[in-house]
Amino acid sequence: MAERKTVHLGVADFPATQFFLHLSKGTRYFLKGEFEKAIEEWEAARRLKPELVKLKSMPGSILFRGNLGQVPLLGLLYTVYSNAQTGVAIVRSEYAFKEIFFKEGWIVFARTTRSEERLGNFLVKREVISREGMERVAFEAKREGKRLGEYLVERGLLSEKELREILDFQIKEILCDLFTWKEGEFYFAEKPIDDKDVVVSYTPLDIALMAARRALDLSAFRKIVPHNRVIFRIPPHIERDKERVMEKLDANERFIFSLIDGTRNVEQLIRYSGSDEASVLEILRRLLSMGLISKSRDIGIYEDPEFRGLHELVRTLSAFVTFLIHTTYHEVGRMTENIIEKALKGLRQDHQEIFTGALSREGADVLAILKNITPLLVIEDRRYLFVDAFYEFLSHYLEEVRFILGVEWTKKAVHELHRYRAEVQKLPPSPQRRRVVSLLDKLMGLYG
Repeated sequence: MAERKTVHLGVADFPATQFFLHLSKGTRYFLKGEFEKAIEEWEAARRLKPELVKLKSMPGSILFRGNLGQVPLLGLLYTVYSNAQTGVAIVRSEYAFKEIFFKEGWIVFARTTRSEERLGNFLVKREVISREGMERVAFEAKREGKRLGEYLVERGLLSEKELREILDFQIKEILCDLFTWKEGEFYFAEKPIDDKDVVVSYTPLDIALMAARRALDLSAFRKIVPHNRVIFRIPPHIERDKERVMEKLDANERFIFSLIDGTRNVEQLIRYSGSDEASVLEILRRLLSMGLISKSRDIGIYEDPEFRGLHELVRTLSAFVTFLIHTTYHEVGRMTENIIEKALKGLRQDHQEIFTGALSREGADVLAILKNITPLLVIEDRRYLFVDAFYEFLSHYLEEVRFILGVEWTKKAVHELHRYRAEVQKLPPSPQRRRVVSLLDKLMGLYG
C-alpha cells in the first residue's frame, strides 16, 4: 500500500488577509480571557468574505495536519470549510481527543473521549434514564450494532426531537471546549459522512462566537462572585413556589438549587455536589439570571459538619479498599481484577452504582465515588447508602481473598482495619460514624 501523503499546515500557508488576521487576533484575545475583544475580532471576520486556504492537490484522500500551538484552531477549521471538504477532523491533546465531522465544509457532528461530554452522561444528568439503565441500554445497543441515540428512540425512551436537542447541546459542549485548548494536534482526512452523522449545521465562526459569548457570560458572573466564599439564598417568593420552580429546571440545576440554603457558600456547593467548579458556576449563573437565587453575603465562614463528616467517611473507607487491593495485587497480580469484578457482581444493584467506574487494580477512586453518590445527597434516607455498599463490597472481596490466599493472610490484611477504624473514631460523633465503626468491628470479627 502506498504511503499516504500529509500536508503540514503552518502560519505561512494562510493568506495574509484581514479575514485571517481577525481569526488569529480573536483567538489570542480568547485565550487571554479578553472575550469582548475576541467577539469583536470574530464578528469583523464574519462580515468579510472567507478566504480560501489552498491545499496541494494529491490523488486519493486528502490528509492535512496542524499544531494548535502554531496555527489557531479556527484557521484549521476554516481550511476545511473554505475547501468545502467532507470528512473527519481529529483534535488530540495529551488527555483526550475529539472528532469533528464535516459535510461540504459545514460542521455537522462531533464526538469525544471525555466521559463527561458523552451522550450517555448527558442523558443520566437530565434524568432521562438512570445510570443503571444507561449501562444496560448501551450494552444492548452495542450488541445489536445500533447507535445509542437511535436505540433509545426505538425503545421509546426518547423522541426524535428530544434526541436532536440533546445531540445539539452535546455537540456545542464538545466544540466550545476545544477553543480553550492551547496545545494539541489537528488532523483531517476526507471520507464519506453517513446521513446519520448530519445532526447540526454550523460554520467554524458560529462555534467560536458561541464559545466566546458563553465565556463572557461566565466572566461577567465572576465580577458578581469574585471568590467562592459568596453565599446565595432563595428569595421568599421563590421559596413559597419552590416545587413548581423545580419542575422547570433540568436535573443538574435542580440539584444545585436544592443545596442552596442561605448558609453554604459557593465552595461548599462545589464540594457537596461532587461536580467541577466550572459546571457549578455556570448553573449558579443561570439560576441568578432567572431570578431564582440572590446573593446573600460576600463571605461565608459556615462549614457544613455533615458534609465534612460524609466526605471523611468516604475517604477513609476508600483508603482501606485501596490498601486491600494493593496488598492483594502484590500477591496475585492481575487476578486482583477478577476478584474486584466478582465482588462487585455480588452486590445489589443500588450498591453497585456507588462504585461505577470507581474501582480498579489502582484502588478506589474517591472522586468517582463522591460523584456517584451526589444524586443521593438530597434524599435524606439514602444519603449514607454508601456505608452499607462499602460493607457489602468488603465482605464479598474478603470472602474471595480468603478462598484464594487463605485464612492467615486474610487475617493479617484485616488487622490493618484497626488503623482505619481509629481514623473514623476521630470524626465528630454522629449516628453514621457509629454505624461505620460497628460495621468495621463486624468485618474484623468475621475475617480477623
